[in-house]
Amino acid sequence: MDDDGGMPLTDDIARTAPLPIVVLGTSWCEDTAVVRSRLRALGVPFVEHDVEADPAAATRIRELNGGAQVTPTVVFGDAERVIAEPSLEQLGELLSAAGWTVQPPTAEQYRAPISERPIPLPPRTVEMVGDGSIEALRGRRPVALFLAHDAGCLACFGYARQIGRQGEAFAASDATPVVVVRSAPEAAHEWRDSLAASVVLVADRDGFWREAIADQVGFGTDTVGLLILDRWHAARAGSMATEAGGLIDPSEAVRWLEFVELECPECAGEIPWESDRP
Repeated sequence: MDDDGGMPLTDDIARTAPLPIVVLGTSWCEDTAVVRSRLRALGVPFVEHDVEADPAAATRIRELNGGAQVTPTVVFGDAERVIAEPSLEQLGELLSAAGWTVQPPTAEQYRAPISERPIPLPPRTVEMVGDGSIEALRGRRPVALFLAHDAGCLACFGYARQIGRQGEAFAASDATPVVVVRSAPEAAHEWRDSLAASVVLVADRDGFWREAIADQVGFGTDTVGLLILDRWHAARAGSMATEAGGLIDPSEAVRWLEFVELECPECAGEIPWESDRP
């Protein structure tokens, strides 16, 4: 024992401490923003270096990525583990492997009356940015509905991009990801160019649709949310947070959609939907 009666800090004990984390990114990168947001939501401390303002960080990021500047690049310890542009799920796995005890965000499963009524249809002030139609999906496909902040929120933009990268998984579940931005259509066009074609992008200029959904589901209009909607667009589960990094992994949304299809007799066609019953 040491002089205070405690166990001495041996090398073996010291190695059980979590690896420190460095994020190499830029101030304008949406992928950096969502990783930063996730680490904050998990309560994990990190050091961030802007590779455009720090020459040493710029050199380091190219060394770690074969000469390319890929942001964000997350470095654990003395480069024991390094990952560039991680998904939120990958980031969580690496945090655990690096010795951090973290609890990833979870979704709440909704019960009646929320789960028994479809969310409101969008008002006329809502505009599609590109192809797609919410009305055309109702009765045909389940939806992962991301209610974002405005188009200037980089963390929301990064989260929307991560949703888009799950395109094949959503397609395998016969589901469609829908992203709702509280901005005018012209402000959302930058998002459209960076999102997968499978993502339906909606501009809710005045936030009226968002407010109607928030009233029905029961969450604050200033929060962000990811709702799991069944084929008739009733909310069956949801994840809410103050910023996008506090939402469930998009891959977790896919698993919820798979569960809803199995759990919902209306969606499976075993019994008629309430509006179709005599």
